[in-house]
Amino acid sequence: MVSNPIPPALRFDFREFCVNFLYLRQIEDCFTAAGIQKGNLPSDRVVSGQRRTLVEEYYSSLNWSNETDKNKFLNAIQLVISQSYLQGETRQQLIDMLKREGYVFEGLQIRKIPQPDIASSTPVSIVTLVDLAQRWTKLLYEEPHKRGFSFEQLLNEIFHVFDLAPRKSFRLLGEQIDGSFQLGEDTYLVEAKWHSHQTSQADLLVFREKVESKSAWARGLFVSYSGFSKDGITAFARGRSTNIIGMDGQDLYFVLEGQVSLPEAIARKVRRAAETGEFFVPVHDFLNE
Repeated sequence: MVSNPIPPALRFDFREFCVNFLYLRQIEDCFTAAGIQKGNLPSDRVVSGQRRTLVEEYYSSLNWSNETDKNKFLNAIQLVISQSYLQGETRQQLIDMLKREGYVFEGLQIRKIPQPDIASSTPVSIVTLVDLAQRWTKLLYEEPHKRGFSFEQLLNEIFHVFDLAPRKSFRLLGEQIDGSFQLGEDTYLVEAKWHSHQTSQADLLVFREKVESKSAWARGLFVSYSGFSKDGITAFARGRSTNIIGMDGQDLYFVLEGQVSLPEAIARKVRRAAETGEFFVPVHDFLNE
């Protein structure tokens, strides 16, 4: 059993999508290829239309709280998205349908947007947060050529106290990775910059290329003390989906002040990115919701 069954709204929306955009044979193909067999509808169940009835027959064989059946259903949607006959706005409509219910389509796979169980995680003590915040403030007075390395070290310790299993910076052929960490089932590569100027589109594109070159399921967190230029954010978000999110110095300030945990801040940024394509949404916006 799984804690989060397929949302009823997603079942309904996919059924109506099949009714409006697919032929009967295409409906049969996507469910059959996903390993879903037709069941029998109750005699008192009245469903209008051939397509709607066909989908409900397949639905009737599924246990919506069963992990295997849940994956079969998502595979059926995935197969439809991947078909050549589904393009443009029609394909995007199905992807947006998934986003509304907390799923994302990436790397030709559908996956649930991770929502860390904040209540069950070990809380970080106030003493620890105060110590980290004081060290954060001291970075302001370090010599610029030393500050970047100290910034990376402090970030690594922040990831550690929030149980994100960080790995320090490492070098691959031709490139430097500032670190990585694990949140739920996802691995994030980290880019950290402490500059007086805001991070531009060029830096964002380079980091995205680093992340994309690793694996279809890799993600990235770009931490920029001075934030990101408005032009860079706008240009970066245009046209393509994002596999990275951004945090600035103010975001980390709220974390070290204890107003939001780091896992929650990242999870909420990821969800907003999946829903809107926005690479960077300030933590301050979430605190006001």
